[in-house]
Amino acid sequence: MELTPLRRASSGAVLGGVCAGLARRWQVDPIVLRLAMVLLALLGGLGVAFYVGALLLVPKDGSTEFPLYRLAPFTRAWSPAAAIGTVVCLGVLITVAIGSWLPFGAAPVVGLGFLWYFGFHRRRHPQRPGTSTLLPDADATPAGTPSVSVPPTAPQTDFERAAAAWRERVAQEQRSGPAPTPTNDPQPTLQFAEYRPTPPTAPAAVPDWTPPAPRARRNRPKWLWPLVLCLIGGGLATLAVLSVAGGIHVPPLAYAATVLGTFGLGLLLAAFAGRPRGLLPLTVIAALVTIAMMAPMPRPGKVGSEAVSYTTMAELPTTEQNYAAGDVSVDLSGLEIIETRQFHYSQGAGTLAVVLPRTGNVIVEWSVGAGDYSGPDAERDGIDLKGSYQRVTNPAAPVLTVVLHTGVGEVSVS
Repeated sequence: MELTPLRRASSGAVLGGVCAGLARRWQVDPIVLRLAMVLLALLGGLGVAFYVGALLLVPKDGSTEFPLYRLAPFTRAWSPAAAIGTVVCLGVLITVAIGSWLPFGAAPVVGLGFLWYFGFHRRRHPQRPGTSTLLPDADATPAGTPSVSVPPTAPQTDFERAAAAWRERVAQEQRSGPAPTPTNDPQPTLQFAEYRPTPPTAPAAVPDWTPPAPRARRNRPKWLWPLVLCLIGGGLATLAVLSVAGGIHVPPLAYAATVLGTFGLGLLLAAFAGRPRGLLPLTVIAALVTIAMMAPMPRPGKVGSEAVSYTTMAELPTTEQNYAAGDVSVDLSGLEIIETRQFHYSQGAGTLAVVLPRTGNVIVEWSVGAGDYSGPDAERDGIDLKGSYQRVTNPAAPVLTVVLHTGVGEVSVS
């Protein structure tokens, strides 16, 4: 099984030549495909799975064998269908493994695929009716032979051009008929001529060649950019008024999302009216900025797994405990609450598990940037999660307040 004409490019490749090969086949800028691959990698890890699959199944220039057969020699006995099925299963595993800790699912890929197919691919590659031509002359075919339709093909190599010229010469001889010769004359000797290929710099002219029609100039509406800028200004002004005059807390992510949503609306209108210059690159930049703002940044601190246990109030830390990454387990089951205290645990990425004291008044305030929360009150998962849990059995007794935060991962309270 050969994946022609798709090949990974040897020249102009940055990593494995996948994007450069696709750009060469689709006649687009490789930078656009590289940006799209990064976005797909953030959307559930699909870009990583696709790129790894292309590295294992798409040969490089000058090769016809699956790279999987060379990287894993024990797979040479496998059929192409088994190799492709194995790579597809590997891609599913990669998507599940990466998508489990990414805050973005694969659902937006479906919408982007519809926009690309109906707004770009269908417009660039419209369906054309098939054409066919008959044989040059009906007299050149024997009587009773039906006409055969063949698709017009232009000779590509020197040998094909020479063969086409020879067939044309034979057809002309058949139409004109043989020259009269005396019956007692010997048969004329065939004259052979040396075949010399045409130099690549001066290819032979193809008969009946029609130059392609000039590409129609794109319609770039002048009103779309002012409309997009006015909508962006109006949206940002509305958020500013709500924040200043209304006293509503508007996070910075809301401003970036407003700009990205307006650019997306502009691209939707451009699919029907024509896309102005600069709208698509600015939309990609706005999407990258929004994604960067949504991804929680790990906090500075210790790295690694740690399990601690506190049995007295004097052992509780007086400052905030910061962990950059790892799994942290805090055991407070043997703690006796004899005074009102508060302590903090903050983690950049990983699992933060806390076992509460068996008795006493406890308040837990937790927050998760992206991940899961499981506690006695509820179980939640998603992005920017916040909540609190209270176990107050005696209002007159001291209260222990536990503040937990993790950027990416899980908070477990039991």
